[in-house]
Amino acid sequence: MLYMSGGMYNIPIVFRGPNGAGPRVSSQHSHNMESVYAHFPGIHVMSPSCPADAKGMLKAAIRCNDPVVFLENELNYSMKDEVPEGDNIVPIGKGDIKRAGKDVTIIAWSRMMGLAKQAAEELNKNGVDAELLDPRSLKPLDMPLIAESVKKTGRVVVVEEGHFFSGLGAQIADSIYTNLFDYLDAPIVRVAQSENPMPYAANLEAATLPSVAKILQAVDQVSYRN
Repeated sequence: MLYMSGGMYNIPIVFRGPNGAGPRVSSQHSHNMESVYAHFPGIHVMSPSCPADAKGMLKAAIRCNDPVVFLENELNYSMKDEVPEGDNIVPIGKGDIKRAGKDVTIIAWSRMMGLAKQAAEELNKNGVDAELLDPRSLKPLDMPLIAESVKKTGRVVVVEEGHFFSGLGAQIADSIYTNLFDYLDAPIVRVAQSENPMPYAANLEAATLPSVAKILQAVDQVSYRN
């Protein structure tokens, strides 16, 4: 509307909604929509991974004059953690380093950051120092922060709960290849949901989704450890 009205009309609206795979709800309620919404120009897409970020990001979204899609994983609703008092604004387009490291950059958001943290703990036991980068805003991306991390580690694993084909991880990988290719020591490895409708059975559901084991395998691959 801002574009079509020649800059006269803003649409300050926030669309909140659950996103991601729910437990045993099969294909009906297990979709990840971030890559769909991010496709359209003029729309901001945000997805928090913790309570503190959820507060600060939602405040920023509400104060934005553009449409914002605010996606929350239902399995994160029961998460409890410290939340800063006061305004605690997290600006749109501002990512965060959840764990500093020097050997590999793991980019993950929403519920996948929880898996990435577990993987980082396991990697640390084996002498691998992983940096965890949470984009928080999926559109626009915080490319300066991503660039800083990639230049430091030279290796990247992108973890998303969405499907592999046309997932947002592909866009992140492309942005890194386009702007930071000379800083990479290995091809980027993506971890994503497999290319099939979400099964109902618990064992098949687990096999379909990203896991700590799959993240560890990806880090081994990008580090030439397997």
